[in-house]
Amino acid sequence: MIVERWNILDSLYMTVITLTTTGFSEVKPLGREGRIFTIILLTSGILVAAAALGSFTRFVIEGEILKFMGSRRLAKEIKNLKDHYIICGFGRIGKVIAKEFHDQKVPFVVIDMAMEKMEELAKERFPAVFGSSVDEEVLLNAGIMRATGLIAAVGSPADNVYITLSAKALNPDIFVMGRANDDITEKRLRAAGADEVVCPYAIGGRRMANFVLRPAVVEFVDLAVARKNLALAMEEIRIAETSQLVGKTIIDSAVRNRYGVIIVAILKPNGQMVFNPPPSTAIEQNDVLIALGKIEDLRSLAQAET
Repeated sequence: MIVERWNILDSLYMTVITLTTTGFSEVKPLGREGRIFTIILLTSGILVAAAALGSFTRFVIEGEILKFMGSRRLAKEIKNLKDHYIICGFGRIGKVIAKEFHDQKVPFVVIDMAMEKMEELAKERFPAVFGSSVDEEVLLNAGIMRATGLIAAVGSPADNVYITLSAKALNPDIFVMGRANDDITEKRLRAAGADEVVCPYAIGGRRMANFVLRPAVVEFVDLAVARKNLALAMEEIRIAETSQLVGKTIIDSAVRNRYGVIIVAILKPNGQMVFNPPPSTAIEQNDVLIALGKIEDLRSLAQAET
């Protein structure tokens, strides 16, 4: 417009066909100044377009490289996992379990076949394997042969039963916990080999009822088990063969005086649960002490006596 004194439409038209290298004929003959301006416009336009394309390409490639490196790192991390837990399904139940395991520093890997779930898992930096939990190859990729336990928490009751069957077929010694929606599913899960079965709806219903009937009890359990109060916790401590507590009674062990914790119950190796054990109760090898106290005191007891 300034150099050739053209109107805005002709100038815009010429600029567009020049930058897009369309190559249509000139609207009007160009003078010397117009040709010099066109050369500068075309050269700078190509350089700017090339730079933009290069930046975009670099962004895509670097993103793919980082994604690839992240996948490789995650695959290596999962391959090195041992004595971990496999969470099948990252739905409402699976998310709570994964978050609790992460907070307690318990090694785990999640299996899910929804891409949006995988993106969420990547954002949380939770180790995950993409695929169906009923696929034996996916279970193997999640390290089921090295895992301590598996939690079948997908939404489909039939899939949870099939996952339990597959897990026990691959690793008969693995601990399997199944999610049931009703009594029928619970029976099928136990028949499939599940070591424990949990019905979230039944637990939720009882919790709501207890909140109305026994609010103080629920609050206490939350403080101790759900760790709402970071200073107070309830923990289980397994007594090893080399523990100094083996053969001693509770009063002789002086656990309360030495560590400031209370023995709430003792789970015997035969499965018997002794609630509020008297001071004369003997502590035996492989007993599981259910202790209540401060987190640091419980940790000291576990390190010193097991």
